[in-house]
Amino acid sequence: MILLTDDLRERLLANGRDPGADHVPVVKFFNPLGEGVWLATELDADGDTVFGLCRVQHKPNYGEHKVM
Repeated sequence: MILLTDDLRERLLANGRDPGADHVPVVKFFNPLGEGVWLATELDADGDTVFGLCRVQHKPNYGEHKVM
């Protein structure tokens, strides 16, 4: 399953190369069968670790999350 288009991947990677800036979310992931929303702002160079805001069970968490 492809989660990111090439354009979105490039935008996230560009944000990841500039970690000092205050980035707006580039992509929103969600669980269609339950709770969970992830707003990704950056992509690590490894290609499967995003950084951003996650909200699961009404508890926001800002950090890294694996997506692939």
